[in-house]
Amino acid sequence: MKRITLCAAALAAACLSLSAFGQAWPAKQVKMLVPFPPGGTTDIMARVIAERLQATLGQPFVVENRSGAGGVIGTEATAKAAPDGYTILLSSSAPLAVGLKLYQKVPYDVMRDLAPVSMVGDVAMVLVAGSKFKEPGVKEMIAYAKANPGKLTIALNALGSQGHLLTELFRVRTGTSINIIPYKGSGPAVIDLIAGVVDADFENLPAVIEHIKGGKLRAMAVLSPKRSELLPETPTFVELGMPEFVASPWFAIVAPAGTPREIVARLNQEINAVLGSPATRAVFAKQGANPVIATPEETGRFFREEIDKWAKIVAETGAKLQ
Repeated sequence: MKRITLCAAALAAACLSLSAFGQAWPAKQVKMLVPFPPGGTTDIMARVIAERLQATLGQPFVVENRSGAGGVIGTEATAKAAPDGYTILLSSSAPLAVGLKLYQKVPYDVMRDLAPVSMVGDVAMVLVAGSKFKEPGVKEMIAYAKANPGKLTIALNALGSQGHLLTELFRVRTGTSINIIPYKGSGPAVIDLIAGVVDADFENLPAVIEHIKGGKLRAMAVLSPKRSELLPETPTFVELGMPEFVASPWFAIVAPAGTPREIVARLNQEINAVLGSPATRAVFAKQGANPVIATPEETGRFFREEIDKWAKIVAETGAKLQ
């Protein structure tokens, strides 16, 4: 009984200490790194969340774009930062899971060097056909590719992206020879898609939805488990008998490993409150994004599942950065 009492007292003291620590943070400016250039979805999400955290926590949350190497540079900088709660990262899935096995060496280990804080959101993906591609559906596209080896052209909006690996998986799973054309972003890829320079593209829905609605592009299939409310007439790959093709680019916040748990918990609580607000949901909706609320533990488990999933796809397809 005495031993239990002492343990309880020690636990109470520890909780009090943690509570005091948590209340003291933040006492100065917090830097939120974004491992991509300004203007993209990741950057927009970061600025929305930073603005609202600054308002609720009373200290500046400053977004700093640290781009390069497909997000690796900014992610490495976070992994090497002091674990004191004053440097965090908002990133897309590429440098945290999807593209890791495409590099010969990555200067950090996501599960060892970073502390998951929270999910942020995700966006839908769709296989779209260009203006000059006449096949009406995915099955017809596959038949065309088999009958005309190397003639089907599919754009890659970025090397190392989910679209990149999904294109490689599509090639392997369908047993087709595809001419894969890399681009430096969705913008130029979609321009060539509309012009008929390329036939198809596994693309983020926000980048193409207006062109689909305007009749410049055709939605062939969505990569969500259920049909999209924005494209109710478009089938899912699941419906077409290709259940592996379920994916959505996602975004999350991490801190350096060793960041005190009470700070991670406080950040998670405040970020989830931001994500749950109508104002944030409205801004995200304009980007075609859905807020995703999760605990640090749920976020970490999701990271592990995604790392394993995309590593298997890289191994199976032999995908490379160049």
